[in-house]
Amino acid sequence: MTGSVAIAISAFRSDIAVISLLEVIFSDPHPEVRSVIVVDSLGSGVIAEIAAARHWKLQYENMDTNIGSAGNLARRMELAAETGAKWCLCLNHDANWEAGRLSAMLSAGRSLPRVGAVYPVLDHSPREPRWEDGRRHFRPSAGTRVSNIPSNELTAEVLWSSSNSALYSLAPLAENITVMSELWMGYEDLAYGFALYQGNWIQLSCRSARLSKVFDYIPRRFLGRTLHIHDKPDWYSYYNIRNLILIWRQYGSKCVSLRTILWKLVQTIIRILLLEDTKMNRLKMLYLGTLAGIFNKNGKGRYP
Repeated sequence: MTGSVAIAISAFRSDIAVISLLEVIFSDPHPEVRSVIVVDSLGSGVIAEIAAARHWKLQYENMDTNIGSAGNLARRMELAAETGAKWCLCLNHDANWEAGRLSAMLSAGRSLPRVGAVYPVLDHSPREPRWEDGRRHFRPSAGTRVSNIPSNELTAEVLWSSSNSALYSLAPLAENITVMSELWMGYEDLAYGFALYQGNWIQLSCRSARLSKVFDYIPRRFLGRTLHIHDKPDWYSYYNIRNLILIWRQYGSKCVSLRTILWKLVQTIIRILLLEDTKMNRLKMLYLGTLAGIFNKNGKGRYP
């Protein structure tokens, strides 16, 4: 197949969502897409069966272990590179597809030499400010949030953003710049963004590419106000601080400092105590994950 882009989708117990996403992709094809890949963990095989029945040209790989979001991202990019594509559009199962968004991101990626990643502007509604225009610092909470998307420049140089709907150049893989698959779940995009930065690759926020309705928030009342927090399972707390410590071990304080990790830990404890449910279990997961990071225990832990 011709084309410069491989679309690579992650899956884990998400057959219905992935099949719905594939239906849209194949019904509204983009001329530069040469292959569509799905990497599943412990999958049922239904995705491959549906693809075969509908004659979709899909490469489906089903892992016999749960490789997590970090391992999945690393594997998707490896498979994309094997197709001969120059770019990999990474989609999570809960992403959405717009052919025009890919065109805008490709244009941005070709506007400068050594562009390693192009990210869409992210929609965080119902939270305000609504739009995230990329991240300018290697800190977990360093998003540039705006109510209105700036219109004076089509792109802005950033240091990282979410891998969901990111368009990654596959050229850095030839320079041994890869995803930290040992993180298993969480902040693999932060670590990879720093690896690109360290390798002198440019990363761009493409303001004409917008990713809407992909974040799950739940409302919480606090001091008479309604706050919206990420809807994450309690076991996710295990990987929160642990992975930041592992990234610090790998890349040092230029990526994420111990002071930043400590501040993130304090913020997380406060949020759990004030806003989260299952408080004791989340605090337990946070404590165990912090110990795992200190003792350099990577990969999938005992949880979930």
